[in-house]
Amino acid sequence: MAIQKSIVRRYLILSVLASTLPVMSIGLLYDRFTSNALEQLLGEKISTHLTATANRLGAYVEARRYQVETLANYPGIAGFAVAGKGNETNEVAALLQLESDLPDLYGILFFDTDSRLQRAVPGQAASGPPYWADRPFDIAQLPITRLGETEIVGPKPAADGDSGWLLVRHPLYEKQANQITGYIALHMRLGSLTEQLGGTAMVGTLQPLLRTPGGDINYVGHSAKVLGKVLSGPEILPGWRPLLEVESGGLLKAFAIERMALLLAVLVSAALIVFLFFRLSKLLRRRIGLLLSGAQAISSGQLDHRVPEFGNDEIATVSHAFNAMSGKLAEYLERAVRVEKLAVLGEFATGIAHEIRNPLAAIKTSVQALARREQDPKRIQLLTAVEGEIDRLARVVSDLLDFGRPRPPLPGAVPVRDLFRRISEIIEPELLGRGLHFSCQGNPDLVLWVDSDHLQQIILNLALNAVQATPNGGAVVLRAYETAGKGAIEVSDTGCGIPAELIERVGDPFFTTKTKGVGLGLSISRQLCEFNGGTMTLDSTPGHGTVVSLLFPLDQPIHHADYSDH
Repeated sequence: MAIQKSIVRRYLILSVLASTLPVMSIGLLYDRFTSNALEQLLGEKISTHLTATANRLGAYVEARRYQVETLANYPGIAGFAVAGKGNETNEVAALLQLESDLPDLYGILFFDTDSRLQRAVPGQAASGPPYWADRPFDIAQLPITRLGETEIVGPKPAADGDSGWLLVRHPLYEKQANQITGYIALHMRLGSLTEQLGGTAMVGTLQPLLRTPGGDINYVGHSAKVLGKVLSGPEILPGWRPLLEVESGGLLKAFAIERMALLLAVLVSAALIVFLFFRLSKLLRRRIGLLLSGAQAISSGQLDHRVPEFGNDEIATVSHAFNAMSGKLAEYLERAVRVEKLAVLGEFATGIAHEIRNPLAAIKTSVQALARREQDPKRIQLLTAVEGEIDRLARVVSDLLDFGRPRPPLPGAVPVRDLFRRISEIIEPELLGRGLHFSCQGNPDLVLWVDSDHLQQIILNLALNAVQATPNGGAVVLRAYETAGKGAIEVSDTGCGIPAELIERVGDPFFTTKTKGVGLGLSISRQLCEFNGGTMTLDSTPGHGTVVSLLFPLDQPIHHADYSDH
């Protein structure tokens, strides 16, 4: 079924969108907000950290620069650079030995003007070339950064078992001429410089690096390869600056986990909402389908079809109203069919009655005249029997006329006490002849608002039917009481009862289970009962008897429609 033609699907889609879009929007806005907040917060902290790191590195390099300049200007240093010439003094040697014993230095080196190593003064941390190893010490391939007269040579990262190092070198001059005679250099531990990066506190989140002309160095003095995003700090020397490599598994790992948890919660919530609404829409469609199938069944003529009622919700209320409507519809159709049938039968009966009544009167007059002149007893008996049959046919014709053209009711106050007394007087001969027990029970003070003649005819028909259906020794009871604001009269007997398959037909015109009669008594009684605003119901158990219940308005005016002749 297309969405345009299905209100359930439209409500499903709108409900899902209305429930999931806010959740997803809140999740995305929260994600964006926290990302921006984290970026701003980290940006400020990282900028401060990089600036502080650059200041530490700059101060460290400046201290070494000041140290090497001081040594280069010390008297006798230039002569000490020429090894084996006996130019050194004990004072210079002691100074150099003292300066080289710093923990940041491997030693102090002297070079000629061609950068060839001339002499090395080892310190306490000295190891490897050019102190204790036979391998050559070459700086020709190392980058040189100039800072005024001072030069930064290197760095040389740790490799092949040797520690990393760099040189802070300054030229040496002769006193007489402003001419460079060589260089003095501090042979520094590279790790002493990279330790200023503060790397141990940043491990696992941001990796500190030192960018140099010779490549990137990590905080322990080894060469490093940049893989992630890099944040740069201020320059401390031309081509030298601190870096921070952002590791996705470090600083953002916890945030990424929370972010994924939030997104997962949003998706799970959306999926749960979709599932619940799908189940609800499926149930709703099934219940609406029951209503639709019920409507189709009613439209096809199955007026006894009923829609199942589940729960106490709105659809259950609609189902209950639908079932009540179908029941009322069946009742109205049945009443309409009965009225139409009665109208046809009434016209037929009226026509027949008019055609028969006048000839019967003439025949009866002739039979009575013949009987008065007849002397033969057998013929007199025969004529008397003919007169009796004529009277019976006349009563049938009267019933047909009453059925075909009932008199409109003239309602008034009818005391039940007087009604029961008149009925008792009329049926007393029948009761005595059959030996039946008769009683009037209930509330005799009830006063009904009906047509007096119609009510007497109704009760008399029902009482005579009860007497005729009750065997000798049985009982017939009239009972009056008030129920639901109306007056009720019951006519019950202990007769043979009516089979269940015939209970719906006994009120049809010309249908009877008796050997005598034309089957108009109950039809006329029901017709007159409805004309007076009442209802009549039958309850019978075969072998135990029948109860006919009548409901009429109590003593108050009622409005009737005009009754036209059939």
